[in-house]
Amino acid sequence: MGLSRAGSAERKKTVALAASVMLGALALAIDYTMKFTGAKDIISTPWRLAFPQLAFLKFDLDGIPLFCAMSFFGLTAGGIASAILGLGIFARAPHLFGLVGGSMKALAEFSTSAGAYMGLRARRTGPSWASCILSALLARVLVMIGANMLVLPLVYQVPVGVALGLLPLIAFFNVIQGSITAILGLSVAQAVAKRAYHVLPEDAPLLAALGRPPA
Repeated sequence: MGLSRAGSAERKKTVALAASVMLGALALAIDYTMKFTGAKDIISTPWRLAFPQLAFLKFDLDGIPLFCAMSFFGLTAGGIASAILGLGIFARAPHLFGLVGGSMKALAEFSTSAGAYMGLRARRTGPSWASCILSALLARVLVMIGANMLVLPLVYQVPVGVALGLLPLIAFFNVIQGSITAILGLSVAQAVAKRAYHVLPEDAPLLAALGRPPA
């Protein structure tokens, strides 16, 4: 009995790890595709025109598979998938700015998933998707405000006063990008859970929040 349980636990870990890697690779494929087809530039045009001083911030769909990794297999899975995305971005630009860019992207998406995870785990009487999304946005904005206050002066040599002045716009960007990740990620995760809940682990955070298999 003990050996059987141990074997089952190891299989669950292996499946979670494999799925994390696959979802991280999917996020990276989305990132590369959107970059090299120009899709990032197209959907970010209104932002670039409105705030040219922050034109380097671009919208994408990378976070959706990472959100699903967290929803199906837990926060560790979300972290692994986010790290794969960050490393893939760094591999595309193997220098200091590429490392910073990949790390900041991974941190932004992981903080979004972490906030959503806390929102899912906090519910005991059934899911509140609004509170889940709000938790995701709050975590992302707070984490990225702190990260940018370190990176902008230390790496990009932006004066602290200028960096402070940019924080409201950076927070606004992260609210928009975080909403894309959380709302679309939750929609995709719910669709998968509704149609294929039997292939997900019983302790999947999304299923735990639902309290039962989706109808």
